[in-house]
Amino acid sequence: MSAIVFSLVLIAVIAFGLWYFERYFARKPSRNAGLVMPVAFFIISVVAIIQSAPAVFSEMAETGGIGGAILTLVLSFVIINLPTLFVYVVYYRTRRKMGEERPWPLRPRTDGNAANSKKRKP
Repeated sequence: MSAIVFSLVLIAVIAFGLWYFERYFARKPSRNAGLVMPVAFFIISVVAIIQSAPAVFSEMAETGGIGGAILTLVLSFVIINLPTLFVYVVYYRTRRKMGEERPWPLRPRTDGNAANSKKRKP
């Protein structure tokens, strides 16, 4: 019983720390500072799935289900990406509160410098 309570408290402390630091980075003027944690979590999840794929496929090949192996990897990917989703939602909400309409990293720049930044000086 005490191990469960300790685990839940530890998860709550980690979630609070992620929330706090993501809000801190998302408030920076640069959009890229707030995207460091979501991108890092996404890369970690992709690496984890790639590393576990051979073991999953070998186990599922013995039982005869390649579809089960694919389903296992897809569900694992979704579950592993929950922290990514959490920190991105914190980033999105923080940037919305700062006044950005669509705080998406691939959104084109609207400050007029996008066209001028690619021009070379002779």
